[in-house]
Amino acid sequence: MSSSVSFDFIENYLSWIRSKSSQKTIGDFEEITTPFVDSHNDKIQFYVSRSPNGFSLTDDGYTLSDLEMCGCDVKSKKRKAFIQQIAESLGVSIKNGEITAEATEADIACKQHMMIQAMLKISDMFLTSSSRVKSLFFEEVDSFFSQYDIRNTPSIMMMGQSGLSHRFDFVIPASKKMPERIVTTLNAPSKQNVQAAIFAWNDVMKTRSTHSRGYIILNDAKKAVNPEIVAAIKSYELVAVPWKEREAYIPELAS
Repeated sequence: MSSSVSFDFIENYLSWIRSKSSQKTIGDFEEITTPFVDSHNDKIQFYVSRSPNGFSLTDDGYTLSDLEMCGCDVKSKKRKAFIQQIAESLGVSIKNGEITAEATEADIACKQHMMIQAMLKISDMFLTSSSRVKSLFFEEVDSFFSQYDIRNTPSIMMMGQSGLSHRFDFVIPASKKMPERIVTTLNAPSKQNVQAAIFAWNDVMKTRSTHSRGYIILNDAKKAVNPEIVAAIKSYELVAVPWKEREAYIPELAS
């Protein structure tokens, strides 16, 4: 895949994470503050402590409790199953309302990456941030695919050149007319999560011999997407799909 951007995006992205992250000792824990922000524009944090086999990571229950405080029902059977699906696909666990993971010194970097992905994805999954809910944006996209017979496999993990694994929401298999299509959904598009999505795409594409086309479906149902975000997506030859314009993309997704 070619790109109109001349610099090394992967190295630039990793350098940005290093420069914008911080670590603080709190008792027996190390508090890791990342440059990624939640729906309140607060930086995402998690905690790391020593364990008999290496390290234990936790969000201290923040992600799910915050969703509940915003009126999201995260305890219904369907919601719990969806949250569990995200957690399992990213190699983390849900224990007593906390997102947790166990790591060794060999894979601590990867597990931190997975923790961040899980916290971002679970926080992002609801269609609105209002106190009355709520359908999941992922469910809306899944229903749209079913309605128009768009064959797909959900929740696929792929390894990137960096050694990190990335979760994609849907993979649509190749056909005689179209290449494989890899789809990411973003409920609340922001500079940070779009940057993460572009990094994941570029990182994975450097390891794949097959031709694929990437799509990022952007939820603009309640708020218009910043044009700079759309431009950034297109600069990497990814297809930006505003949710309000989704029907225009049916022919290429269903082929």
